[in-house]
Amino acid sequence: MSAVLTGRGLRHAFGPTPVLDDVDLALEEGEVVALLGPSGSGKSTLLHLLAGLLRPDGGEVWLAGRRIDTLSERRRSDLRLRQLGFVFQFGDLVPELTVAENVELPLRLTGVRATAARARATAMLDLLGVAAHADKRLSEVSGGQAQRAAVARALVHEPPVVLADEPTGSLDTTTGELVLEALVAAAARQGTAVLLVTHEMRVASWAHRDVLLRDGRVVGGSGELAGSGGTTMAARA
Repeated sequence: MSAVLTGRGLRHAFGPTPVLDDVDLALEEGEVVALLGPSGSGKSTLLHLLAGLLRPDGGEVWLAGRRIDTLSERRRSDLRLRQLGFVFQFGDLVPELTVAENVELPLRLTGVRATAARARATAMLDLLGVAAHADKRLSEVSGGQAQRAAVARALVHEPPVVLADEPTGSLDTTTGELVLEALVAAAARQGTAVLLVTHEMRVASWAHRDVLLRDGRVVGGSGELAGSGGTTMAARA
């Protein structure tokens, strides 16, 4: 199976400080990969390079068969909107919008009509168990419900890749497990590749495999994660 997102020989520095040094990472269709590493290891920088938010100082980034690091910012922005989904630690939903309106947003920005966007958003919220909260504002839902809505927003336009940066970092353990279960199950239904950026083995245990980053280099990883904090995703299946 060919990779849907690939970083090859990625290097990046902020001023004189090197952050990433010759990093390779690839995600295949339907695969969940955990990117592990301590604070300051370069995890977020690598995610930003893979998302086209930063240009690498060296190396290449390929998304869905297309090299993106050489594109203009406008073209990369359009590709992010259409080809990527994002889940962040605090959801980053728009507080002025309802839950359903937040989920509709990627569809509306790409020209999907309001009726069709609402139908797709409602269906995705239903899959994630929060359809009953579709018309509520963020102030009226729990943190776990809001994060499920963020997962719905990341998946509603069926992107080939979802990048999740510490998606359970602001949640308690039980709620975080529910969010991870929803993310992984929904991505599997769509064949979406997921990159889970985390420093927690408990979160990484949901992945098919892990990649360990330290001091800007890949220093380890496994074909199947055998985490000390939980069962592997393969064992859950």
